[in-house]
Amino acid sequence: MADSAVAAVLSKFGELAVSEAKLLAQLGDDMMQLRDRLEWLQAFLRDADRKRWAGTDGLTTVWVRQTRNVAFEAEDALDEFFYEVRGYHGSKMWRKYLTGFWSQIVIRHGLSFRIKRINNRLKEISDNQKEYNIEHTPLATLTSSTTATSAWRDSLKNTMGFDKDVVTLEEMLLHKDHRQLMFISILGESGVGKRTLARIIWHQMKETTKHFTIPVWYSMPPDSTKEVLLQEIYSRAHRRTETQDQPEEGPSDIANMLRHLLADKKYLVILSGISSKTMLNCLRASLPDDSNGSRVVLILDTESEEVAWHANTMNLPYISGIHMLSRLDEGGSGQLFCSRAFRKDELSDKKNSKSKYDKIVYDITGGHPLAIVVLAGLLRFKEKPGQWEAVLQQLRPCSGTEEGQDDEDNQITGAVLSQEKRIDSKMSPTTQAKLSTRTTIERVFWASFEDLPNDLKSCFLYFATFSKDTFLFADSVVRMWIAEGFIKPQKGKTMEQLGHNYLKELVLRCLVQIISISDAGGIEKVSVHRSLHGFLQSEVREAGFVEVHDMHYVFVPPSVRRLSFQSFDGRYGIFSNKLSKLRSFICCVTTAQNSSGNTDVDKEKENNDVNKEKDWHDIKFLHVSKFRRILGGRCRSKFLRVISIDGLRLQKLPNEIGDLIHLRYLLVHSEHLKDLPSRITRLLNLQTLDIRTTKVEKIDPGFWKITALRHILAEELTLPVSIKEELDELQTLHGVKPAKGQKWDGFSCPLHKMTKLRSMELHGFKDSEHGAELESALINMHLLGHLKLLGDVFPSCVFTGESLQYLQTADLEVEGNVQWPSFDKFEHLHRVRPNLVHLKLRITNDAPEDIKEAASRKDIQEKLTKVGFNRSQFAPVCKFSYKWTKAKEAPAKQVDQGEASSSKTEQ
Repeated sequence: MADSAVAAVLSKFGELAVSEAKLLAQLGDDMMQLRDRLEWLQAFLRDADRKRWAGTDGLTTVWVRQTRNVAFEAEDALDEFFYEVRGYHGSKMWRKYLTGFWSQIVIRHGLSFRIKRINNRLKEISDNQKEYNIEHTPLATLTSSTTATSAWRDSLKNTMGFDKDVVTLEEMLLHKDHRQLMFISILGESGVGKRTLARIIWHQMKETTKHFTIPVWYSMPPDSTKEVLLQEIYSRAHRRTETQDQPEEGPSDIANMLRHLLADKKYLVILSGISSKTMLNCLRASLPDDSNGSRVVLILDTESEEVAWHANTMNLPYISGIHMLSRLDEGGSGQLFCSRAFRKDELSDKKNSKSKYDKIVYDITGGHPLAIVVLAGLLRFKEKPGQWEAVLQQLRPCSGTEEGQDDEDNQITGAVLSQEKRIDSKMSPTTQAKLSTRTTIERVFWASFEDLPNDLKSCFLYFATFSKDTFLFADSVVRMWIAEGFIKPQKGKTMEQLGHNYLKELVLRCLVQIISISDAGGIEKVSVHRSLHGFLQSEVREAGFVEVHDMHYVFVPPSVRRLSFQSFDGRYGIFSNKLSKLRSFICCVTTAQNSSGNTDVDKEKENNDVNKEKDWHDIKFLHVSKFRRILGGRCRSKFLRVISIDGLRLQKLPNEIGDLIHLRYLLVHSEHLKDLPSRITRLLNLQTLDIRTTKVEKIDPGFWKITALRHILAEELTLPVSIKEELDELQTLHGVKPAKGQKWDGFSCPLHKMTKLRSMELHGFKDSEHGAELESALINMHLLGHLKLLGDVFPSCVFTGESLQYLQTADLEVEGNVQWPSFDKFEHLHRVRPNLVHLKLRITNDAPEDIKEAASRKDIQEKLTKVGFNRSQFAPVCKFSYKWTKAKEAPAKQVDQGEASSSKTEQ
């Protein structure tokens, strides 16, 4: 992983050469010497990381760590240079002064001194390598092949090896002799396929309401409380009920509320993460038992076997509710491997080849399904047959002479394998013995991880900053990658497109799981398996990539570069020390009160609690004392590029946030926050501002002068009266409204400066004040793919005209009377909007009968599909929904279906 740290520094050289070429040229040969030495060292680090991971060479481990630390020091020097040259004041006069003649001399001298010191340190490290005889053993070159990667579509349909398990679980779920509430435990080691099996059952049971009227799935985070568990189950069950309103009268205790909600209903609750009998007892006491066949399914690792047996005591004595899930046999291993490794169009031609892989895949993975899937994902990016055979033989445990004889007889891969054998022969017996002690899963994980390019390694490691079993929004993850600088620019594609391509590659490599797909066919939510997450956490600790904490009081070293704090008990860590090297701060605090589906009682209690000053959270490490500020002191965490804060009770953000000129990504989700500091206008590199769930309605007009803005997400943010600068980079604008009492004209409509938008959600507009300019602006938004409008009229251009050809999803709610077009307009809409896959209408006046039929009748839906509403690349999508609401009724909230609904964290 040290090679990725070096790669990050080398990318800074490229950025420096583009933006500050003149100053760079005046630094002399020291900078070029540093770059050359880093490039030279990078070639050695991958092999050194391999030895470090094996734990077989202590000297190599020290050498890797020292090289990584020097790379970090070089990155600090370059970021400091950027900070001084570009200035932290945001004022043209100060910038002119700072970039003046004398300031340039001071800046160059400071950087030159640091670069010389770094070069001397690298020379010492190189000398130590020679002195201690740290050898470089080049690995065999196995280049990745990315051809036809889109031909794989992993889904439950190509899941293998669970047929008998599905039948057994269905019998348990529908057991006619056990009408009482029954607890069913799916028990097995991590990665054996428990969640996959549960998802198959979930989708089968959810397809019809004849089995269970209320299905609920929730993945319980580690260290979560009973209140959070019951609250999440309640909120998910409440969405499934016919009424969406909170009961006017009823119990206030969450356990009684849940019992009252589920009374006389047949429910299915699938839970993962329960690891204690105490928590299970609390859950059982909160669920009603009306002898109607309700079921609770627990997904448990073997470490929680005691919980499974305890749950079984709650069932009838003669019926077992425990289902043990074991590894696959040789034939099942080969079948699962082929279903994932081969493209769909190849499977029919590989019937004779399946037995060829049964034994070797089983030898490598031990029949472990997760290891098989990751191995298949690795080989998807290799050429057949040569590289396939080489990789399989590398990972295959040594089995003696017979295996060696097989290798010699293989003429296709002989050359590559012989090179690998020469490499292995240079390893000492101790090295080979220690390598063999690694578990089969770890060996496969490491091989797949090592095959990633450096930038993709950093993207994958970034998942370790979030809690395990967390479902993450793909758009947010990609935006954070861009802010971190992991995405390399490429001509002809936006950074977001490249970031989603990176994510798709991780999915195709079976390192990241897709949780849900958007209506337009893109990846919406993703997750990382907990076994892979554990592997990532061990890697980031070793590489110094990120520090992850979940304790209230914890010491954080000042040298930390990324800090992640994840809490599920409502407590927030106190980080008062100065974190001068910090690049990213990611914080998520979850409680029963700020989890989804808050009750009125919870909100009232929380509002009373936060009135006390001691209950407000703060970001202390950003603060600068008044005395230090008078002396010209700055925020010491001045290198921050990413700030993501979710769940803290924040009354305000510190003014020092304006000092963070490197900041690219700012997410603050705090329902108590009402204002943003005026100094946010100094964040000239800010790309993403996400203030959803806050009460921020106004922002300093100077904010809209930041031309680097790419994504703005809010709920009630007021647009400025006018914008002078063209916001050509802005792609997302959500949760905004026109200024109250302002009438738009050709000179004052801010949307005219946002013609490159790809996603817009606007509310609070009136046809008399904004209609003409809104329609004029929409006509020029040729790239718009998602549109959500809430106002008193439909802009006619949504359904007519040549613009908006890229529109994929439209969510329109109108408060007022609508002149409805004939159904023929909707029937032929695919000709005008060829990419539209989801049209949702919510109107306060009733629609004609033919429009309502189009939203309800299956034959109309099928007709729409036939005429072109099936543009999705992942799966056919055809949604035309209509909902009549009472005047001024709040819009119905969309609910994610299936396993994805268990996501709370929206990072």
